[in-house]
Amino acid sequence: MIIQIMGNVRFQITLDPSTWIFDDRKEELDKVLANDADQEQIEFSDSREWSRQIIEGTTKPPTLKSEKKFKKQELLDGTFVICLKPFLEYTEPERGEDAMITFTHDDSTTILPYNQRHKFYAHFSKDGKRLYDDGFIDILVIDGGKIENRLEHVTGISFE
Repeated sequence: MIIQIMGNVRFQITLDPSTWIFDDRKEELDKVLANDADQEQIEFSDSREWSRQIIEGTTKPPTLKSEKKFKKQELLDGTFVICLKPFLEYTEPERGEDAMITFTHDDSTTILPYNQRHKFYAHFSKDGKRLYDDGFIDILVIDGGKIENRLEHVTGISFE
């Protein structure tokens, strides 16, 4: 099943959780919980020179940890999440950082602030299987290596 992100946004987009298993941005849930407090930043002292070298083809960009490839067995047995931050940013909310996001789940709704989007993860796979037969997802709010909130069986996302 697909989930549309609608509401007061410049671009409405559609999420298809069934394709995320092939997305390099997915992460194992255990690793997200273990590493959330220790986010590593890559910094370059001379980013202008580095960018010039990449554009001119004299060097290849480094591979980030999030771009690692998963082995087939890990895909068949793994429990995966994907951060919703880039998807939410693609929509370009009309209210910017002040926007609020309404998640529709299990016959109720939860409203969370857009400026906390880096904490929102879509939990779409458990032990190598879809989370739900209908293809919907759970939203995990992860901060400091702990799950602060779990929104079960999310069927819709909209901006206020």
